[in-house]
Formats: sequence, C-alpha cells, structure tokens
Amino acid sequence: MAVPPEERGAPGVYKPLLAAAFPNGPVPPFVLGRVTKGGFNGVSYAGLFGHADTIAELLGPASRLASLGLLIPGPVEAMLRLAGEGQRVPQGSLHPAVATEVWLRQLDVRPVAWWEEVADRVATA
Repeated sequence: MAVPPEERGAPGVYKPLLAAAFPNGPVPPFVLGRVTKGGFNGVSYAGLFGHADTIAELLGPASRLASLGLLIPGPVEAMLRLAGEGQRVPQGSLHPAVATEVWLRQLDVRPVAWWEEVADRVATA
C-alpha cells in the first residue's frame, strides 16, 4: 500500500507489482500472465453458499480483524445469512476480509525465524 496509486498499474500489464515482488514464486505463472479479472459467478456463489457457516465463524466475534476494530461481525453475519438463502451479496468486500483474516491467523502459528551473524568464520559448500 506504500506504492502510490499511479505507480501500481501499467497499461497492458495485469499485476505488475505482484510480478515484480515475486518473480520466482510463489505466485503461479498462469496467475501473473492472466489478462482478465475474476468474476463473482455461479461457482463463487456456490462456494459461498456451501461454506457460509465456516466463513461466519472465521469472521465472527473471535476474528483477528474484529479484535483490531477493522471488522464488525454483525453486518458480515447478515450478508452470509443472505448468501445462505441464495441471495446475491456484495462479495467484493468479503474476499479480502477472508484473505486477511486467514493471513493474520497464520501469523499466530508460523515459526519464528532465527538469524545469527557469524563474522569470524566463513562456511563453504
């Protein structure tokens, strides 16, 4: 987000910042080469319908986003209830919330890296 908006895109290049940040992975080449946007089509709605309870639990009162004051569970629950009834809902805000919540939870379980500088010797392979 530190990159100014006018530097985030380029004509004819779909994801220039992502490609520059991860030239050798973990983003698959077919994603970086894609020239279309994903849509909220039937498959997306079917997934939302089938997993509304799990998403509601993920983004409920115990969510990291809620604890940081970045998400209010009530409106999310109402939207998921509508989705569970087969109603169309604004998924554009839901997808980033789920991705961010999953990322925040992974921070809790990821092992801590440890680096130590050793200046008095050099190792060779």
